[in-house]
Amino acid sequence: MEFIIGFGRMKKVVRYKHMGIETVKFFNRWEQGTAVDLLTRAVSYIPFISAFWLLATAAIFFLDQQDGLKIAITMTISISLHAVITTGLLKRGLGRYHKRLRPYIAYPKEIIPLGKKEIDTSFPSRHMSANLSLLTVVVYFHPTIIPIAIIWAILTALARLHNGMHYLSDVVAGAILGIVYGMLAIYFLNSYYYVLS
Repeated sequence: MEFIIGFGRMKKVVRYKHMGIETVKFFNRWEQGTAVDLLTRAVSYIPFISAFWLLATAAIFFLDQQDGLKIAITMTISISLHAVITTGLLKRGLGRYHKRLRPYIAYPKEIIPLGKKEIDTSFPSRHMSANLSLLTVVVYFHPTIIPIAIIWAILTALARLHNGMHYLSDVVAGAILGIVYGMLAIYFLNSYYYVLS
């Protein structure tokens, strides 16, 4: 089976079994040495992401008079699920026994790492899981920000591929996990918020 990845002059036909690394190579080389490198490093920089989401949660808590507290609680539940399951269980727990090498480690001659060189297992993407868990909650309460949420999710996914830190399957799995955490947090809130308050 063959697929076409890329666009314009950068199109490339790849065989299915090589699609993972070929996709990473494509995005790793795309606009390399330009402002895209700075943008993807910023989007992947954990202190920046943490500060952004803390400020966003605080802003929602204080500015949304109707649902601010519910949203902040739900975001906290969602990111807690991410921390326990993705970071704790999958990355640190199971990652000790089944470590999928990051693309820049597995293919050092083909992938140029950008940003912090993480060495833990590449599967799944914590950046995608964390961002999508929080975006899912915010979009549930404020659906008008769906276009912004989609742009942020795509930007995060592209950053993880461009920086050589993840395969496409890592990014997709992280996104799915994040959405599930957000939905579980929303379910918990809808089931128990009025009981607890």
